[in-house]
Amino acid sequence: MATVTRGSLEKIEEALGGDARDLLEHRCQTVPKEELHLPGGDFVDRVWKDSDRPTRVLRSLESLLDHGRLAGTGYLSILPVDQGIEHAAGASFAANPIYFDGEKIVRL
Repeated sequence: MATVTRGSLEKIEEALGGDARDLLEHRCQTVPKEELHLPGGDFVDRVWKDSDRPTRVLRSLESLLDHGRLAGTGYLSILPVDQGIEHAAGASFAANPIYFDGEKIVRL
């Protein structure tokens, strides 16, 4: 993981301009941090292991998470050819953040 040095932080602040303080010191008041499943190398074990997913599904998910430039980070980026991050779930679910959780959708 990269370490932010004073010099690099100054460069980031310079790039952000007048919004730097608001952006870098932002604290979310909408979604409690306890409800987040943060990415990491143990993501499948920590988040999905105790689900009812078959072992083959968990193995496939781990395989996806362990390949590419984001391998082992817990991040996975699969974008359609004609879309990008601007069409992510955040735009659709921002009003109801608990429905980011796939388990909640299944329970509906």
